[in-house]
This record gives sequence, C-alpha cells and structure tokens, in this order.
Amino acid sequence: MSRFINEEITKKKWFKLLMAFLLPAGAMLAIFAILEVYPFGNATIMSVDCYHQYTPFLIELRDKLLSGDSLFYSWNSGLGSEYYAIYANYEASPLNLFVVFVTATAVPAFVAFITVIRAGLAGVFMTLFLSSNDSKRIDAITVMFASSYALCGWFLTDYWNIMWCDALVLLPLIALGLKKLMLEGKYSLYVISLAVCIYSNFYAGFFICLFLSLFAVVYYFIIHTFSKDRSITNRMSFASFFKSAGRFALGSAIAGGLTAVLTIPTYIILQNSSATGGDFPVDFKLTTSLFDFLARFMVVAHPNIRDGMANVYCGVMMVLLLPLFFMAPKKSGITLKHKIGFGFLVAFMYLSFSNRMLNYIWHGFHFPNQIPYRQSFLMSFLIVFMAFMVIRRIRFFSTRSICTCAVGAGCYLILFEKFGEGNENYLQIGLTLVFVLIQGLVLRAISLNTNKRKGFYTDLVVSMMILEMLVATCGTVGQVAMNEGIPEYNLYTMYRVDARYYAQKAEGSDGHAPFERTEIYPANSCNVQSIYGVKGISIFSSTARESFVVYMRNFGFHNNGINSIRTAGLSQVTATILGVRNFVCVGEGIGVPLCFDMELDTSTIDVHGNEDAFAVGFMTSDDIIDYLPDSNNNDSFLKTNEWIRAMGVDADVYSQLQLTNVSCENASSTRNNDGSIRYAFTDTTQDSQVSIVIDEATIGSEVFLYVGANKSSNCVITVGDDDKTPTTVPARSEQIVSLGEYDGNPINVTIKYSETPTRPMNIYAYEQSIEGYQEMLDVLGDEQLLVTSYDSTHLTGTIDAKEDGFLFLSVPYSEGFTVTVDGKETELISVQDALCGVNLTKGTHTISLSYVPVGFKEGALISLASGLAFVLLLAVQIFIKRMRTKQAVAVQSQSDAVGSNDDITSEVVESGPTDSVALKATQTTEINAEPDNQDQESINDSTSPSEGSTDENTDEK
Repeated sequence: MSRFINEEITKKKWFKLLMAFLLPAGAMLAIFAILEVYPFGNATIMSVDCYHQYTPFLIELRDKLLSGDSLFYSWNSGLGSEYYAIYANYEASPLNLFVVFVTATAVPAFVAFITVIRAGLAGVFMTLFLSSNDSKRIDAITVMFASSYALCGWFLTDYWNIMWCDALVLLPLIALGLKKLMLEGKYSLYVISLAVCIYSNFYAGFFICLFLSLFAVVYYFIIHTFSKDRSITNRMSFASFFKSAGRFALGSAIAGGLTAVLTIPTYIILQNSSATGGDFPVDFKLTTSLFDFLARFMVVAHPNIRDGMANVYCGVMMVLLLPLFFMAPKKSGITLKHKIGFGFLVAFMYLSFSNRMLNYIWHGFHFPNQIPYRQSFLMSFLIVFMAFMVIRRIRFFSTRSICTCAVGAGCYLILFEKFGEGNENYLQIGLTLVFVLIQGLVLRAISLNTNKRKGFYTDLVVSMMILEMLVATCGTVGQVAMNEGIPEYNLYTMYRVDARYYAQKAEGSDGHAPFERTEIYPANSCNVQSIYGVKGISIFSSTARESFVVYMRNFGFHNNGINSIRTAGLSQVTATILGVRNFVCVGEGIGVPLCFDMELDTSTIDVHGNEDAFAVGFMTSDDIIDYLPDSNNNDSFLKTNEWIRAMGVDADVYSQLQLTNVSCENASSTRNNDGSIRYAFTDTTQDSQVSIVIDEATIGSEVFLYVGANKSSNCVITVGDDDKTPTTVPARSEQIVSLGEYDGNPINVTIKYSETPTRPMNIYAYEQSIEGYQEMLDVLGDEQLLVTSYDSTHLTGTIDAKEDGFLFLSVPYSEGFTVTVDGKETELISVQDALCGVNLTKGTHTISLSYVPVGFKEGALISLASGLAFVLLLAVQIFIKRMRTKQAVAVQSQSDAVGSNDDITSEVVESGPTDSVALKATQTTEINAEPDNQDQESINDSTSPSEGSTDENTDEK
C-alpha cells in the first residue's frame, strides 16, 4: 500500500514539474506566435546582438561540429579570428550542441526554440530549489513562484541574449547544490552545475561566483540553527561553519578548475580586447534614485537594453510580499537572522546597480557597452525566494500588515505618476495598480480565512499570477520587438548554399588562388562571413583584438574603434592588399565596390571579381613594421598612401581633389589648406545637411569621399545636371564612400543627417591614382606566398624572395601563432600589434603557420587534475559511506544477537537511548523535512524557513 502511495506521489510530482516547465515555456511560445516568429510566420527573435553576433557564430559552430573542424581558430571573420574565445564567450552552452540537428537556414528558428526551452528549465530548477526549502512540497504555489523567476524582467528583456541565459537557468540548481553541499557534504550537484554554468559563459559565470560568495554565507545561517543539542545534523557552530566554508571553497575550486581548459586561454585572449579595458572608478555617489528604481518592478516595465536602470521585475505578488518579509513576527519562523541576511543581500544588489565602483566590479572590472546591469536577475532570484517564504506563512500576518503593503504600493504608483522620472507611463502604472488591488484583496481574504476555503484562494492567487505572467510576457517581449525590431527569417541565410558552394569551388581553380577571401553583399550582419561560411574582413566580437580594429580604422573601414570592423569602405586598393577576390551578391548588390566587374550571373547569386587580389602573404619593405598611422589625422586616404609607401611602393595610390561648399544647414563651413572642408554644427538636436561639389578629377578615375563624422548619414549623389535620378548611398561613421567614375561632369553630393554629429567634421575628396595603383601591383605583386595547404589552425605555403625582406601576412597578430621557415621555428613579428609577418632571406622558403591558444595546455592540465580530484573526492565519500554502512550493519547484528539472549525488559532498556537519538536527529532544523501530504495545495500550510519538522507539522499530523 505504501509503495502504491509513493508511486502516486511521484507521478504527481513529475506532473507538477512538467507544469513548471510548460507555464514559462508556453508563455514564451505564445508571444513568439503572436509576433509571428518562424514557424508561425516569417519573423525571428534575433534582436540587437543576437542578429549580428550570437546567431552567426552559432551557425559557424554548427559548421565546425559537423565538419570536425577545430574550435581554436577561424579564417572566416576579421581576416582570421581566435574562435576559441568566441566559442567561450558566445556559444559554449551545452544546449547549442543540438544545433547539429538543424540546417544552417533553420538556426534562427533553433535560437527561438532553445529560448523557450531555457524558460521552461528555469521554471523546473527554481521549483526544485523552492521545494527543497519547503519540506520538498511541490504545488501550484511553488510552480507559480518558480515561473515568476523564470519570466523575470531580465529574461523578458534579454531573452535574445542566448549566451547569458544559462546562468539564470542554472542559478537555482547551483543554490540547491549548495544546500546539499553544506548540509549533507554532497559535492556532485553543486560542482557539476557550477562548472556547467562557468563553461557555458565565463562572464555570466563570474556573476554567479561573485553572488555565491555572498549568498553562501547568508544561506549557511538560514539553513542552520542555534541549538545545544549536538545530535542535530544542522546545528550551528564554529566547526560546522568552517566545515561548510571548506566544502564551499573546495567545491567551487574544483568547478572552476574543471573549466580551466576554456577559461584560461579565453582570459589571456581577452587581455588584448576592449572588454578588459577601463580605469577603476573612485566615485562613491549613487547614480540612481531608489524612488525611480522601484518603478522597475511594475508590470510591463520598460525593457532597458541600451541604457537605463536594471530589469528586476518578477511579479506584483513579490512586491506585496517583500515588505511583509521584514514585518514577519518571530513565530512565523522568519527570524532576525533571515531579515538581516536577506536584507543585506537585497541592499547590496541595489547598491551594485547604483554605485559605479560596484557596477564596475560586477561586470568583470569593466564598464559594459550598453545592456546595463547584466546581473540583475540575481535580485529577482532573491526576491522570489523571500516572497515564497512569506506566502507559505501568510497566516502569521495580520490583515493590517497586508493592507498596509497594498495601500503603500498603490500610493507609490500615484506618486510616481507625478514625480517619477523613469520610462514607465500610464500603461505600466495602470496595469500594476490593477494587479496590486486584486492580489492585495486576495491576500487579505486569505488572512481572514486561515482555515476556510484555502483551495479556492490558492486557485485565485494562481489564476491572478498566471494572468499577470501572460500580460508581462506579451507586453515586455512585445516592447523589445517594437523597439529593436525582429528581422525576417527567409532573408538571414538567403542563398547560403549557392554562395558558399561558389566560394569553396572557386578557390584554387583557374584564375583563383588556393587561399582567397570572399565578401557577401548585402552585408546586413556584422559577421556575415560566419553566416555564409566564407573568409572575409568583417568582425564584431567582444573578443576581437582592439589594436587590430584601431589599426584598420585608419584605412577607411566603418568601425566602432573597439571591437568591430565592417567591409563598408572597402576599395580596390584595400581589397587587393587584403586578398579579397570575390564579391558575392545574394540580394541587391548594395555596397559592392563599383570598380569590380561581374564574373558570374545566376538566378540566385551574382559574383564580381578582383583579379588583382594578393595572396595572404607577400614581400614588403620592413618599414611596414614600424609604421604607425596618426590617430589624430582622420584623412584615411593620406594614411593609406603612407601605409602603401611603408610597404615599399614609391607612389601614392590616392590623389586629393578640391571640394567646393555649396550650402550647409545647421552648420558653418571652413576651407582647410589641403582642400578639405571643415563643418561645425550649430545645434546637435536638429537635423543637418551639407552640400558639396567636385568639379575636377581625372577622367575614368574612381572618386571617393571621406566624411570624418561620428554619426552615420546618407549621401545623395547626382552627376551633372541629372538631378532627377540621384543615387543614395549610406555613409557610416569612419568609412570612405565611392562616388563612381568621373566622366567630366561635376559630382554633387548632399550629406543628410537625421542625427547630427556631436563634434566638427572634415570632408575629404580623393581619386584613385591609376598610375599609383599599377605601381603597387608591380612592386608588391611579384613575390607572393603560394599556399599549398591550410585548415582552420594551419597554413603552409612557399615563396621565392628575390632579396632579403619582410613577408607581410594579412592575418591579425596573435601570441597563439607559431611560424616555421623551412622547418625551423622563427619569430612571428607584430605589425603594430595588429597584423603580422616574418623576416626572410633571399631564396625559396616554405612557410608554416600554426595556431594553439596560449594557455590551452596549462588549462587542460588544470582541468584534468580537477577532474581527477573530483572523481577521487566522490570515491572517498562512497568508500566512507560503505564503511559506515558495514559498521552499522555489524552493530545491528551484534545488537540482535544480544537481544536474542536477553529478556524483553533488557531489550527495551538497550534500545531506548538509540531511538531517542534517532528521534532527535529527525527533529532537525533543516527546511526540507518531508510533509505528510504531498498533494496538499494551500498557501498557508508550511514549516518555518528555519524549523523544518517542528511542532507545527506535529500539530497538523
């Protein structure tokens, strides 16, 4: 009979865990269906960086896994990139491994699918954690509070940020493992879940580790109790505290060590990126108002992605119950230690949002570029946990206390409408006020009817929370989609198969080099090469080498100066130097340099070719090693001339032209001595435009414009008097713009700004010198590296050097490279810490370049040692457990033997003390004592958070 009952309880438990998965997952699926996300329509969830970074790198991961390619390096993005760090930062989530089961075209849909899965898993894991702190009970209340965490404001705002979401999912599981570690000495769950979290994303893993260093101390005092009875397993003492601290330190060290194979090389690579820059702030002032911050708990609070205060919404019920936590009477079991401990954690999290020093530390000793307060889900975790403790003890609170909280929340909403400065408006205020009134009344009714109609009020609370959850999910995700956009599904990988097939088949064929680069147009994504699986220039990654980006910006490429460079601004000169051979159009040929002729025209793709493209390596003067472009001069044409001359070419590839100012609106103009024009804007809040004309240039030469502005614009180009058919081209910041070939007619250009530059700008006009370009081909093109073989981590080729010189490689410099010349290891020389090369003597040489991330071997050894230590630790625990079991069996057998020879009275006397000790051991102060009835679903019935199997449970029994 008992077995049947246990089976029924187990079945119902699994059903409730299934509901914990389906509720948040279903809510996300519902809003995706409403937004017509594929397969419900033609949209995707790839907002913001998910479009430009996460999904392209995920497609590349899929290609690597299916092909068996190395994860160390990739030639696709940024002329070559250290993919191991990209993998660690963006794609290391175990869930991403399932991408191999979908096509590259279906990856955007896969991203939406795993987002739904993550929401569900967060609900399940939070349910398990809350249950472990509530006598292992799982009912509708447990599921709803867990769902409130799973669909907190952070997740509803950053659901597209697939690289950090695993931290939110795994946090409850890590906390559950922490409890088992402290109370039972069980390492497995804590070590494995924390290791997976750190491995999944080291950055979000840092949030978790920092949080655990605080949470673990507070949680120790929560799950332990003061008692003089030494037989109680979770008795608080100095010995148990240091034992728990030792377990925590050891388990954390093993978890971190297991991931060292990934984190150590990534840490070293990141030292050369913009992600680790910044000075430690010394400002102690608070940057946010507590009054305004509280508005972030409103229903459908504005999703802050670019800037703004933290996304901490987790449900109106949590807001109502949170003050009650600190008002709880002692008899409720929420004692002073709970209030001090959790009060400290919540206050510290708020200060982490408001204080620049703490904010700097939380984000890895770096101020983030947009996406503020990335650790805000930690506050939602705390508040849901605290509110859950209160709802289980709601019978201990007076009606006055509950009404005070509800009225206080309502008054705040009214005052915020008048005095608040956040982005929340009447919609958020109205919705929140409605749920405050309804849920406040429900809580009041519960307090008045402690033992009556408990099931009804439980259902009412659950219904209201489900309704609010759906409203918040649809409203918040809908705002993200409206503000940030939702790209179309069928355009993202359009004609990928054809474009990639052409690039692979063309390489090494007649008229093509064995190693060549291909650009895809239109380049809608910053990492379009990763999407299409071809080698190119563009890259946008937090792991990109900052010195490389800064160096390349000098030559007219659109970039942000820290971690991104685009092909916008590519000219015949730079395309040739960097070995860009093919220009594949998969849509309208927007942005394709006009100087390249079409080589292939099909129904799906068009291909333009650059037959002059150099190999990945060619001989130059060693002056290129020391050439450092002047960062204070934004004349990209002049710096390109200097760059080519430093390679050994005694000619300019660009010649400057004279500009004439025609008109300017909201700006004043000044002619510079070199013929360029400087514009200073009058009012940066107003639209602006300037008009210029180029009257003279060499017939047949390509004319370029460089607009040195820190804002993007549109250039409207008309040639001669033909103003009826103007051409409009985008002019992104820091890029050169081709105006086409000069045919003798004046070229008129109107530059329009919808967002006026915040600083003065210079405009330069140049033409490409036909003679200078030919001189460049003659000097640099006669000694090129012939690539004989390559893969993702190796490149081998031969070159015939006519004289001693420098082999320039159009490959970003990395300390992970090893180069050999004729089989002997040689120093790889850095070109301004951006590109690289090697000194060669006259003659024919075989060059071999190979890559292994710095620190990989050391990290692998640490991970191996940690793994062995973990296995040994588990083995020792199993051995000790078995020994104790054998000893217990032996004692029991001996006791039985003695009992068979003694009278009944003696047997009773012998067994009395043992039973007494066992009884005391069961009267533990843990939170997880098993209740009688797993099916009971009421708000009121619960043990206290620090007294698991106490008199309350005894009374109920």
